[in-house]
Amino acid sequence: MMKASVFTRPWLTSLLIAVPAVFCLAYRSASASEAPNSEAQFTIKLAAVAPEGTSWSDTGFNFRKYVEEKTGGKVRVVWYLGGIMGDEPDVFLKIRLGYLQGGGFTSGGLAKMVPETQILGLPFLFRDYNEIDYVLDKLNPRFQKLFGEQGFVLSGWLEAGRHYWFTQKPVETINDFRNSRMWAWKSDPVNIETNQALGCPLFTVGFPKLYDAIQAGQLDAFYSPLYAAAAMQWYVKSKYLIDLPFSYAPAAIVMDKKFLSSLPPQFQQVIQEAWNLYLPPLKNIIRSDNEKAFQAFGSHGMKIIKLDEKTVQAIKDKTYPIYQEQIDKLYPSWLLTGVLNALNEYRKTP
Repeated sequence: MMKASVFTRPWLTSLLIAVPAVFCLAYRSASASEAPNSEAQFTIKLAAVAPEGTSWSDTGFNFRKYVEEKTGGKVRVVWYLGGIMGDEPDVFLKIRLGYLQGGGFTSGGLAKMVPETQILGLPFLFRDYNEIDYVLDKLNPRFQKLFGEQGFVLSGWLEAGRHYWFTQKPVETINDFRNSRMWAWKSDPVNIETNQALGCPLFTVGFPKLYDAIQAGQLDAFYSPLYAAAAMQWYVKSKYLIDLPFSYAPAAIVMDKKFLSSLPPQFQQVIQEAWNLYLPPLKNIIRSDNEKAFQAFGSHGMKIIKLDEKTVQAIKDKTYPIYQEQIDKLYPSWLLTGVLNALNEYRKTP
């Protein structure tokens, strides 16, 4: 395995790395990990859109090392990074077909497996990370059940961060959104609804092809967590960053339930132990990386736009109706009630 530091910190260096090298490197490292291992009795093939050298991939490699060492090489872990297995819905299908046994998923992939997860990305649902942590902890048993009913195991939550808008034109009013051709990820219905509510003309393209679309000038605005925009090099033509985190970008490790059940119990335990060990610290790392990315964008000359309170409220007023509109489309009313009750419970706690 070539453990490269493609996106190693410090950030001022990492933001200047060219993206083609990342995908090439991710492909070579995934191929190298296919080397035969005569000791292995089981092989776990996992995929993620995150390129090598990111905090996400570092965690994946730590997981692999732990599992292979603790099982004495009886379980082998192979990672396919940088989207070489396709968009997240493609990875979902490959798990269903048995070619992959799991992977790291963001909102689009999670929506394909369990549409109810889209509730976590409702616009302006959370005020801060403490609220997010509280709600996820409170509702985790319900989500575990929902994934289980679809034949998956929710091995643990991680995250991409909170979504911000990146634009090539200044956006300072509601009307300005209508002049911004915005990326639309068809696997991410809540954010599609959010941008449509603001009147944005949408341009649909898959997750792995977003960079090419930006480079080709097919769109002039997109939304993304800050660290992801840096790691995937999406920011390259953006001149403006709107300082308004408008939705949460959940992520999770999901594995095939049937495959896990086929493993000896001691191996199943090792796998879950590894996720329990490495996923919780990753949240704090990603949150720190997102903050560093924000500072780096500003220092590289991107203009940070701070919207006035009237405009922020107008945006919220246009997007809040999505909560009710998506009942029975993406999630049941009981789940929305559960999320809102958990939030109110947290906010009333001294």
